[in-house]
Amino acid sequence: MILKLFREKFVLISFIFFSSLLSGLVLIGICSSFSLMLSERGVNVSTITNILLATIPYSWKFAISPFIKNLILKYDNTKKDIIKIISYVSQFVLFVGFSSLGLFEKSGSLFSAGMIILLIVFAVSIHDIIRAHIKLVLFESKDFGFISAVENTGFRFGMFIAGACIIYIANSKGWFGAFIAVGLSVVFATLATLFMKREYLKADVLQDDQIRSLKIYALICFDFFKKYGLFVLVCVILSFKMTDSCISVLKPMFMHYLGISRLAFANISHLFGIFSMIVSGIAAGVILYKIGIEKCIKLTFLMQMLASLIFMYFSAFKSDILTITILVNISTFIFGFSSVIFRTFVAQESKRDVNMYTILLSIGSLIRIGSYTFAGAIVDNYS
Repeated sequence: MILKLFREKFVLISFIFFSSLLSGLVLIGICSSFSLMLSERGVNVSTITNILLATIPYSWKFAISPFIKNLILKYDNTKKDIIKIISYVSQFVLFVGFSSLGLFEKSGSLFSAGMIILLIVFAVSIHDIIRAHIKLVLFESKDFGFISAVENTGFRFGMFIAGACIIYIANSKGWFGAFIAVGLSVVFATLATLFMKREYLKADVLQDDQIRSLKIYALICFDFFKKYGLFVLVCVILSFKMTDSCISVLKPMFMHYLGISRLAFANISHLFGIFSMIVSGIAAGVILYKIGIEKCIKLTFLMQMLASLIFMYFSAFKSDILTITILVNISTFIFGFSSVIFRTFVAQESKRDVNMYTILLSIGSLIRIGSYTFAGAIVDNYS
């Protein structure tokens, strides 16, 4: 079944994979590698986490998606391939912005860095919406687990490139050269976009349901959350995101504090981590087919508790490099597994509507941004 799907929709799956790679590239490139660069520059933790508030467009996807969907519907029957146009523009902005982050290695306005990050995240958020639209419209619900695993794998490869590869290149060529070299990864998404055929983007489930005012959109959102329960959804998303966000963003700074070198961190968290993340994504896809989403969510929350205990252990006891490597990669496996389950959960709850899908992802992003900003303040004020 999966092989048949792969053969029939190879180009679309490739686009989803490389689009997800860009998402991982931006997230880790900014929240890990860029943060580590600023730490080496001597910038304190709370200032770094405040700069990372510029990633706030991740939580604006719910506001951006109606405009993107309206554009897709508006140009659906015209000669303009609006999906490709939006994708190309987003990829160009992403490349230029990401490549310039290395300029702040030793000096430069941190405010300017924040503005560049804002632009990068805005571009990748739009690209994410395009990917979500293709996923929800052109694949059946039963395939969401597999497509989420593809997204997870692409995302994790992007994390590896933006984590380990940037650090390896920075160690020999400097941060500026590293960010430019890694920024060139955008070309893979551009090629995948180029080979998408226009007829692939036609689907019976795509209806002319443009949102023509903010009032209508607000009413649609109100009805959706009334039906599914806002409080329950927020609690579930909070449980998915809180542990992952705090650990993932503070990890490079925490490892630096523990005396782990730049290269050792790259090897532990990203080189070995890429295998943990890929295996976890595949495992999540298989287990979803076996036991269903509800049991997977319960399993995920138990695993999140284990990840929290691991980093509490690091805080309390001095560990050797082997122990750190093993335990960090156990937590990496957990977060990779959790990511696939979360995206499958959101895809199913959204009922194929990209606007609802992005609303739920936006709540997750808002929780993530708020949690690591709060955590950064705790670090500077306590330990």
